[in-house]
Amino acid sequence: MKHISDEEWRDVFLAQERRREREEKELFEKSLKKMEQGPGICVPSDFPSGRSKILQRTIHKSFDPEIDAELDLHLKTKEESASLLIGFFRQAAGVGDRTVLVITGKGHHSEKKGVLREFVRRWLNNEGAKWILWFAEAPKKLGGSGAWLIRLKS
Repeated sequence: MKHISDEEWRDVFLAQERRREREEKELFEKSLKKMEQGPGICVPSDFPSGRSKILQRTIHKSFDPEIDAELDLHLKTKEESASLLIGFFRQAAGVGDRTVLVITGKGHHSEKKGVLREFVRRWLNNEGAKWILWFAEAPKKLGGSGAWLIRLKS
């Protein structure tokens, strides 16, 4: 079995990301052309915001991205977290950040384990979809299952 270096993993991962970005752009342009054909044309299955793609990804444990911004949600409620996430993504998008880390903790101090972690995962897949390309459980050195690594749209 061939050993794959960290650089090769990064290259593969980045190539996949570029392909997905290109596909989304093509779908968006295709949808715009269909919409220009006349009123009453609705193509939600083709439109990227009607997202049928899964945003959650798995990354290699040795992946070591450069983090542009970080948000720590320890000890926050779901409502506070949703509000903080919106403000955080708006600010990050405004300054051009692309790779961010959202720390939720693992839920060791709550009755139900990982409530906030699961809430943020669902939020990213739904409300957060307009800001993000993908998200994944952070590599172990960045928090592992207690954090989400997120790639924002440009």
